[in-house]
Amino acid sequence: MRKIVSLVILASFATFAVAQRSNAPVPPPVRTGPAHLSTVAMIDLPGRPGFQDIAFANNLLVVSQTNANAIDVFDPQRRRLVAQITNIAQPRGIAIDAKNNRFYVATANSTIAVISSQDWEVKDSFSVDGSPDVLALSADGMRLYVGDKANSKLTAVDTSLRQSIGSTDLGGRPESIAIGDANTIYVSVQDQATVVSVDPQIRVVNQFKLQASQPAGLVYNATSRRLYVAVRSGVLALNADNGSEVARVAAPRGVQTLSFDAASHTLYGAGGGSVISLNTAGGLTSIDELPADVKGHALVFDPNRKLLFLPGGREGRSKMLIVKDLVPGASQSSVPAEAKLR
Repeated sequence: MRKIVSLVILASFATFAVAQRSNAPVPPPVRTGPAHLSTVAMIDLPGRPGFQDIAFANNLLVVSQTNANAIDVFDPQRRRLVAQITNIAQPRGIAIDAKNNRFYVATANSTIAVISSQDWEVKDSFSVDGSPDVLALSADGMRLYVGDKANSKLTAVDTSLRQSIGSTDLGGRPESIAIGDANTIYVSVQDQATVVSVDPQIRVVNQFKLQASQPAGLVYNATSRRLYVAVRSGVLALNADNGSEVARVAAPRGVQTLSFDAASHTLYGAGGGSVISLNTAGGLTSIDELPADVKGHALVFDPNRKLLFLPGGREGRSKMLIVKDLVPGASQSSVPAEAKLR
C-alpha cells in the first residue's frame, strides 16, 4: 500500500513538473468522492464582459467592469444589481477601506477614484505617477499600495494627504499584492517568476525566486505565516519569512486569483475555466474542481453564506456565477493532487 501511495504522489509531482516545462495542461483531478463545489446560480449583469476585480464593501459586492467603464454594486442576498457607478475610466484594482466607508479604484489616466460605500458616489480622485493596476490597503488604512504593471513598480500613497510617499522598482509586472505582518508588503512579479518582499519604507528586502512560472494571485495567512501563490498549472505555499517552498499542488492552467477563508483553512482559486478549492490545514491539498460556466478570474468568498462570486462572460454577455462550498475545509483523500515538500 505504501508503494502505491508513493507512486501516486510521485506521479502528481511529475505531472506538475512536466506541465511547467512543456506547457502541457495539467489534467483536472478525478472526482471519486462527493462534490464539494456546486453552482447555485448565474445572474445577468449589464454591459460587455471584462471584469478585473471584486470585493465586499458594506455587505455588498463591488465589481470593476473594465469594458463598461463602470463599477457594479451587487447584492449577494437578493442576488441582483442594486447600483452602477458609471463614467469610471477602465476600472481595475479595488481596495476596501471599511473603517471609513469608502473604497479605492485604480482607473485609467493615472487616477485613483475614491468612492463612498454608503451612497455609491465618487467623492474624490487623485493622480499617481504611471498606470495604476492592482491595489492593496494597509490594515490601518493609512497607506494605499499601487502596483503599476506598465512601469514595473510599486508605489505607496498616504491616504490622508493623497500623495505618493515612495516607490520601488520591482523589475517586472506586479500581478497581486498581499499585506503581511508589520506592514510588510508581498508582491507577485509575473514575468520574473518571483515574490518580492517590501518593507514599510518601500524598500525591497527579499526576492523569492519560484520554481514555477507566471505567478499571479497572492494571499497571506497570518496564522501559519504562509504565502499562497497561483502559478502556471499549480498553487504554491511559501514560508513568508524566507520564501522557501513548503508545499505545492497541481491546478488548472489559468487560475489567476485566490481567496482565503481563514475559519475553514480553505483556499479558493478561479481562472482558466475552473473554480478550485484547497485545504491549507497542515499543508496544501486539493479538495475539488468545478468547471466554470463563465470566462473570468475575479473571485471573492462570502464567509457568511459560504458562497463564491465570480463575474465573467458567457456567449458575449456579462454574468455573475455563484458557487456554493458544501463542505468548507473538508478534503477528499481520494484525490491524488497533493505534492508536499517536507
